[in-house]
Amino acid sequence: MTEPNKTAPFKTAFGLLTRTTPFLLLNIAVYGGFFLAAVVWLAIFGSIAYFFSSRLEVVAYIFFIIAVAGPSGVLYYGRKYVLYLVKGAHIAVLTKLFTEGTLPDNKKQVSYGREIVQNNFKDVSILFGVDRLIDGTVKRFTRKFVRIVDFLPLGGGATSIAKWIAKIVNQSLTYVDEAILSYAICKDEKNIWNSARHGIILYAQSYKPVLMTAVKVWVLGKVFFVASVVTIGIPGILLMLVFDAVWFQLLALAATLLLASLFTRAVFEPFALAYTLVTYHQAIEGVEVNKEWDERLQNISEEFRKLVSKAKDFTTGASSEPSTDSAKPL
Repeated sequence: MTEPNKTAPFKTAFGLLTRTTPFLLLNIAVYGGFFLAAVVWLAIFGSIAYFFSSRLEVVAYIFFIIAVAGPSGVLYYGRKYVLYLVKGAHIAVLTKLFTEGTLPDNKKQVSYGREIVQNNFKDVSILFGVDRLIDGTVKRFTRKFVRIVDFLPLGGGATSIAKWIAKIVNQSLTYVDEAILSYAICKDEKNIWNSARHGIILYAQSYKPVLMTAVKVWVLGKVFFVASVVTIGIPGILLMLVFDAVWFQLLALAATLLLASLFTRAVFEPFALAYTLVTYHQAIEGVEVNKEWDERLQNISEEFRKLVSKAKDFTTGASSEPSTDSAKPL
């Protein structure tokens, strides 16, 4: 296994992204297909809403809500199940590229990533289960141990600012659990629950640079989304000027926001994932799993206790206490 890249995380993440363009193209294809389906959905139910607008306003409002809310609901659940399979494979390939430097020459990236996920998690329900427990533990750890004021060069009067930043921090944890999943994949152990357990402990011991990157990613994501709305909104505004019907303008606005959101998810999110993943691996390099942090996390997080329990159940009769192995040889 090669030594992990020690260059700046931003530069390294961008380099990894350019080396995994098949996943970018797949993201664009999946989200693009979803947008086309959403446009058809908006057109059908928007037309029904327009039909009833001059006849029965209550029914018109109901169909308008269905037209706007339907794609959002499908996107939420589709992202959780279908799209996450793509993301899981991408995490696996990014991890292999970062830790080993190369991929097998005779395998395509997407199929290779799915093979790694299958070998590590066996079933998609295990992947979701591990990720859910990691996410819950990370959020609990952040609420309990992270002092936001430590990140501010201000005095005690910064309480209100700290609370505002705390909200941003809580919203910025999206990719931290996926970086920890990357560690679990990297360890390539049969007991994926225990690998995830150790990955969380290492994050707790080295969270500051990872959390700072997570906040940067959150801010960059908002900027990217606003820029996308402005760019995509120009032709949308022209359409609104051509068709002055209120219902059409509302649907055009919904379509613009949806397209900007999907474009952000398809193009920016892979970079955000790579950036957080690289920062995490660099932060934990050389850090040893600490038993005290294992106990602290068990005391504050029900999700972490479940993770520990599943790790122990997996290895019947074997000790699953955190090893003293260094995290350096990733």
